[in-house]
Amino acid sequence: MQTDQKGEAGWIYRLTLETLSPADTPSIREHLKRLCEFDRYCRFFSAMSDYGIDRYTAGLDWTCMVASGLYRDDELIGIAELGWGASADNTRDKTPHAAEMAVTVDENYRHRGIASWLVKEVIRQGQRAGIRQMDASWIGGNDSIAKIMRQHDARIWLSAAHWHGTAQLT
Repeated sequence: MQTDQKGEAGWIYRLTLETLSPADTPSIREHLKRLCEFDRYCRFFSAMSDYGIDRYTAGLDWTCMVASGLYRDDELIGIAELGWGASADNTRDKTPHAAEMAVTVDENYRHRGIASWLVKEVIRQGQRAGIRQMDASWIGGNDSIAKIMRQHDARIWLSAAHWHGTAQLT
């Protein structure tokens, strides 16, 4: 889906919602590297250096995740992911039921509904892959994630220092 938006000084730029694939890994890496230290902590629950982001993106397993991204022209400005892990016997779950959600948006594009839009799109992708439950964890103060989870009627609770939410997607 593409829309044209009027940018700074009247310039027109194109916003494109994309289903992401391994070919988008360099854009994902650059997007994550633009996050400030606090935003990286919110996303990864730990300090994350540029090297750590390089390792994270190199290890993305596209057989157990789906992702949606929003590009402004050729720059990825937001991403939502649903990822699932191994089954009980430590093999990849061919029919996943639940997935962990993560979403990030470049600082200059926040509070415009982009994160919610990306999550709705990645949920559609996840449902096609068999996902019926979306889980998320976030630190206190990350009200955007709590709001998104509430939009999906999530059950939300506090566990130690982190918030958790579970939303049924059926």
